[in-house]
Amino acid sequence: MLSVLVWLVALYVTVCPAWGQEASRADDVVEGGKLAVIVCAYCHVAARDQPYKPILQPPAPSFESIAQRKGINADWLKTFMTATHRGLDNPNGMPNAELLDFQIRQVTAYLLSLRKNP
Repeated sequence: MLSVLVWLVALYVTVCPAWGQEASRADDVVEGGKLAVIVCAYCHVAARDQPYKPILQPPAPSFESIAQRKGINADWLKTFMTATHRGLDNPNGMPNAELLDFQIRQVTAYLLSLRKNP
């Protein structure tokens, strides 16, 4: 009986965090998509079904096109989203959206979910 209990505890410790991570990743993708439409869709096509077109003309690159670029990964996106790309030297650059860390994680998960597998 004790060996069965030990086995069940080992199984729980091993499997449950993976289930939680997968659910968390799926949640991040969904929440990141919602956030992208709220914050980013004024300039980008963040989602095919966003309720309005970007007001920036021409629009900034679509999230789908960004996701397909070589070298794009979670670290690169985090660095890019936390930097200011607009200033006196670049008045039309992307502003820093000032997202919180968990929001950056969510938008990153969403954007990377748009990547097409070769």
